[in-house]
Amino acid sequence: MKPIFRYAVAGVILALGAACATSDPGNRYGTEPSISIPYDPYDYDPDDLLAEAQAHCGALNMTARFDGETVDPQSVRWRYRHYRCI
Repeated sequence: MKPIFRYAVAGVILALGAACATSDPGNRYGTEPSISIPYDPYDYDPDDLLAEAQAHCGALNMTARFDGETVDPQSVRWRYRHYRCI
């Protein structure tokens, strides 16, 4: 395989990896029409989380709507609140 072709393949793989990174739930300020915000269930204010989600969705000229929550798979304490931009 020629070196130029190897670099092209590596570039495509890196680009795909970067594209996948924007959909990571921990990515608070991605360009997706949704946001997942990590929070500590023992120390949080749901109004603050909604305000952060609204700031993200407002930048897209949309409104944040609560869409559920999940437990962080790597920590039994931390949770994610999910919001969809509508």
